[in-house]
Amino acid sequence: MDFYEKWLEYDYNPWILFDAGGKVVTLNQEAQFLLAEVPAHEIFELAVSYANQSYGFKTTMLDLEYGKFEFFGIMVGYEDNDAIAIRLYQKPPDRITEPHLQSLDFHNIYTLIDLAVSTSSINRQHGFTTLLDPAFPDIKIDPDLFISLLTRMFDCFEDREDVKISLSLKTGETLKFEGKRYPIFQLAVGGTFRDNCPFATLKQLANRLNGYIMQKNGQLLLEGPLILD
Repeated sequence: MDFYEKWLEYDYNPWILFDAGGKVVTLNQEAQFLLAEVPAHEIFELAVSYANQSYGFKTTMLDLEYGKFEFFGIMVGYEDNDAIAIRLYQKPPDRITEPHLQSLDFHNIYTLIDLAVSTSSINRQHGFTTLLDPAFPDIKIDPDLFISLLTRMFDCFEDREDVKISLSLKTGETLKFEGKRYPIFQLAVGGTFRDNCPFATLKQLANRLNGYIMQKNGQLLLEGPLILD
């Protein structure tokens, strides 16, 4: 791998090369993470839709969101009918730059979830069902912020049925800040969505936990760093 190939491989912006039939020929590291959130054929159709009418390259500014990925523009290029490439320009993550890890204490995440469930159960006729990975150690996290975020997430669901909660460890992905990479925990909350869910507020709270939140397949997904040191 030469210098330019390395530059492309480690670029912050996803880059994908497709053949004429929409099959991925090659892609960089960031694009691999993107395709875990969105089917490859959807990105291929995007590339074809915004390609120049004749051979060449075309940049288009537009807002796109796929799971945790947000983009402000794309560049599409092709020189023949055999292949087409797309580069998606990623918005900077809206996270605090100093997570102040030194001020955080270790907490049992199961206990925090139970506290949030108990708080939210007071005004609900239906309860909660949980499916939690039992192997989580204590982690460094802001307990008040975490509980506040969870209760707001629970409020986003109608009181028509039990709210479903699951906790798991994501494999193959990490979150990076302060020069270190951390494993990712994923907490999923599912049910019947309310129309007035304050998603912007949820995103702000998740960002303060150095994580992110997204809506996918009828669920709210909170993903954050598993800080063990």
